[in-house]
This record gives sequence, structure tokens and C-alpha cells, in this order.
Amino acid sequence: MSRRFVTLLERSGEIRQLIEREESSAAPRSVRLMRLKKLQLQLSESLRELSVKQLIAMASAPRFKPKFVFNDVNSAPALSRGWFSA
Repeated sequence: MSRRFVTLLERSGEIRQLIEREESSAAPRSVRLMRLKKLQLQLSESLRELSVKQLIAMASAPRFKPKFVFNDVNSAPALSRGWFSA
């Protein structure tokens, strides 16, 4: 996970707590609540974009295939030279 992702996740949690605190107050201020929810939505979209980029990077990463493929145990170089005795 990138540091930016972790930071956004922490901020999102803090904003969620502020929203819950404002909603549970005796007289919630609607303008503050609306701004907090808008900020929460922006953070969620940023987190989603970072997740998608990370998944695409992981899916498109080069796969390393072995240089030699052996048909059976006896065709392996180490075994054919007697390095391994059965």
C-alpha cells in the first residue's frame, strides 16, 4: 500500500467520525454536515481511483517464466551431471 493511500484512508476515517459526531449532536448544522459529506465523497473517489490503479498495475505486471522447461527429472542439468543421486 502506498503512503498516499494510507493517508487518504486515515483522513476518510477522521471525516467519518466528524460526520457521526455532527449527526448525533443536539442541533446539527446542515451546512457543516453537507461540506463534511462532500469531502467524504471526494476522499472515497480518490481511494477508489488509487485502488483501481494498483489493481491494474498488479494485473499488468510482467510475469517471469522459467528460462528452462524440463520434460522429466532426468533432463534437468543438475541431475544429468550426477549432482543428485537417487
